[in-house]
Amino acid sequence: MEEKKKRSYSAPALEKGFEILELLAEVQEPMSLAKISTTLERSKSEIYRMISALEHRGYLSKNEGSDSYHITNKLFDLGMKVPPVGTLVEAAFPVMHKLSADIKQSCHIAVANQQRMVVIARVQSPGIVGLSVRVGHHLDLYKTGSGRVLLSYMPEKARADSLNMFEKTDNDFNRDECEELIGRILSKGHARSQSPIVSGLIDLSFPIFLGKTKEVIACITVPYIVEKGISLSLSETESYVREAAAELSELAQTYSGF
Repeated sequence: MEEKKKRSYSAPALEKGFEILELLAEVQEPMSLAKISTTLERSKSEIYRMISALEHRGYLSKNEGSDSYHITNKLFDLGMKVPPVGTLVEAAFPVMHKLSADIKQSCHIAVANQQRMVVIARVQSPGIVGLSVRVGHHLDLYKTGSGRVLLSYMPEKARADSLNMFEKTDNDFNRDECEELIGRILSKGHARSQSPIVSGLIDLSFPIFLGKTKEVIACITVPYIVEKGISLSLSETESYVREAAAELSELAQTYSGF
């Protein structure tokens, strides 16, 4: 085997920053300065400088009242600007536009970013009345229909880690209630839930699989609004959303995911 060439240049500070980001992405839970320093076997002073810089630039953040750091959505936002991802999202729009035209409702696609769901694409309703969620909107996974679907289909360990984190960081989190909802979602294959944002609105959320696999890589949601004389029933709307989710699953396989 040919000996690997030595790098001509090095950037120690930059590499330390990458080490911190990669560590937090791998463990998928907030970590204190001391724990990061110990894990990376680097001094607290050098890690502190890197963390301060990353926090200042918006790549790391701390929850209120906590000394532990977690990765923000900034890396995700940067990734969304890369052409291959943009192309994939664009490829999903015809399916989303057809769905909205058929059901006279808006729809959006969300993905999981650590313990949060993030909206990456939306199509507004062609009807007179409609509600659409802006791209980039994000909330804790357990707080929305989209997030609960993404949480439900996570690998068992990743889901347990997320639930453990919510217990530690959110006093309003009810684990028993959340696990009951997850059970119902896995049983039905989708979620029908009250919107956490608009009173009386029902979110219909379906998983988007990576082709024929059991891996869920996104979720499509319709914020269902009743418009007299126009709206389909909930059951009819769900059947259309289910078909769109299946079509998007095939599309996701072509592009190897969202």
